[in-house]
Amino acid sequence: MTLPDYFALAGAILVAGVATPQFLLVVRTKDTHGLATLTWILNMAIAIGWASHGIKIPEIHMIWPNSWALIVAGTVLYFLHRNGVLTSWLPVIGGLGMAGVFIGFDYVFGTTAYGLAIVVPQGYAMVRQGIELMRAPEVTGVSTLAWVLQVLTQATWLTWAIMTSEWGSMIAAGVSLVTASFVLTFRVLRGLGMGPVGARGQPRLVKEDSRN
Repeated sequence: MTLPDYFALAGAILVAGVATPQFLLVVRTKDTHGLATLTWILNMAIAIGWASHGIKIPEIHMIWPNSWALIVAGTVLYFLHRNGVLTSWLPVIGGLGMAGVFIGFDYVFGTTAYGLAIVVPQGYAMVRQGIELMRAPEVTGVSTLAWVLQVLTQATWLTWAIMTSEWGSMIAAGVSLVTASFVLTFRVLRGLGMGPVGARGQPRLVKEDSRN
């Protein structure tokens, strides 16, 4: 194995690791407080896109962890539906259509176009989760460990992409590293006792003893 191969293997393990804590937390507690539905629909589409990209390159270490990430996203969406947060499956169908667009960009226009296409929803999904962390009254359903691993994952894949000049991954991992750091920052701050910021129907800065 070459040095880039080791980074790809590490990145794959981290991708699987990112998904696992959130999966275990939701399955064990059934708690979806603080989870953004749109983020998980996008996560589903993104996992399909990256698994397909791994088949195209080909890179086995992109295929299997993103297949697992797809299972996790589907599980989270099930519990969001079960808890009455996701009231219709139509947005999920839209997410599957989005995955088809990613795959089309990859095969028709190439890896750079694919990276530019997937980085928009990938970055937005993370930013949307960060906003939800800022605004939600409770964030007990969001795994801090998952976001620590997410930051490490993006840093690892960015290093691999630079080594191999794989522009699609370089673009996506670079942007995702910044946005994942944003989400992790707010998850840590909420865990340390920071109240909701800009919650609906509340002042911009909410005191700890405020109620909706």
